[in-house]
Amino acid sequence: MSDYLDVISLAGLAPEDRFPTWRVVMERKSQGAETFEIHCWDQEKEWLEYALQYGDYKDVNWPQGKVVTGKVTDEFIHMLTHLPKPEYDGVYDKMTPFFSIFFDNGFSSEHYGTEMYVWMDEPEWDDEDEE
Repeated sequence: MSDYLDVISLAGLAPEDRFPTWRVVMERKSQGAETFEIHCWDQEKEWLEYALQYGDYKDVNWPQGKVVTGKVTDEFIHMLTHLPKPEYDGVYDKMTPFFSIFFDNGFSSEHYGTEMYVWMDEPEWDDEDEE
């Protein structure tokens, strides 16, 4: 595991800008990734079946859910970035129907895309941060 965690937040954006921005971030952060994991709750059977079109079940000890793993391909990224935005469920302003998406390059989109994280070996400082 890398040493630094960066958080990508959509919270400061206007609501109508969050989903298009999430799509762009997903496309960019998929670059360099070779494999993915999608985590879904057991009751999300429709989305588990959908994810299985791009991978296979991974044997994990998660009694309430399932994990699908596979290769990051252009077809997979197209699927992720072209699914329609899920309807608001009263809890999450979902960007994706998948509870969590992990790439092997250290990027993750979690809690239905409402949180995004990047693990990295060295922080990426802006010039402004050095002043």
